[in-house]
Amino acid sequence: MRNYDGSAVLEAIRLILATHSDSAALIALAGFIEAYGFEKIFLGHLVNPYSVPLKDILYLSNWPEELKAARKKQAAILHDPVAICAIRSKRPFTWAEARAHATRSGRRIVDLVHGFGLTHGMMFPMHALDSVSGGVSLGGPLKTDLSPIQIRELEIVCQAAYYHLESMHGPFPYQKVAELTGREAECVTFAASGKSNWEIAHILGIQEDTVKKTLRRASNKLDAVNRTHLVASAIARHQIFP
Repeated sequence: MRNYDGSAVLEAIRLILATHSDSAALIALAGFIEAYGFEKIFLGHLVNPYSVPLKDILYLSNWPEELKAARKKQAAILHDPVAICAIRSKRPFTWAEARAHATRSGRRIVDLVHGFGLTHGMMFPMHALDSVSGGVSLGGPLKTDLSPIQIRELEIVCQAAYYHLESMHGPFPYQKVAELTGREAECVTFAASGKSNWEIAHILGIQEDTVKKTLRRASNKLDAVNRTHLVASAIARHQIFP
């Protein structure tokens, strides 16, 4: 494993940002990650493939075609603990860490990837205000012993590649995340703490009917079907504090 070299990181970012095609960007990223013991890349949005057409998401990979076909057949992303943890996490983590928290179905998905010689890997979650969650997953045949600085190097370059490719392919139909207004967020926050519409109105010094209308607008923005769904959606989309 090579020592830290900031110039290599900057050069990798320059190479990636200068690319104008998917293949060129993946090649540039693959060339950088080799020094860290990784060979294969999955890069893309983490969404339900049954609700969003493949053509409408960012999905790029240099994994073996047979592996990609097997994962697609098994709807792997719905059970893959690496994908599930990436949606919830803002920090990089290893595939082994994700597998430790996996369901039985999730462990089978990880083991499927292992069967193609990709036995070790890391996921770098990607979260942005104007986009759905995504990630860059790097895999290889050997266990790597990376320092915190080396993990940070990889994260920075993976971010550069991910957002560069997202910009090239976007905007996507669902990319803009609905933003609650300050008043809407206030009302939903109090609803999350169990306050009634009357109590929210009293706290904020507004009419109860105004609270109802405000919560209805928030529900429409977040496609929520009821009060519980509204609170859960607002928390999941980081519109209010949990």
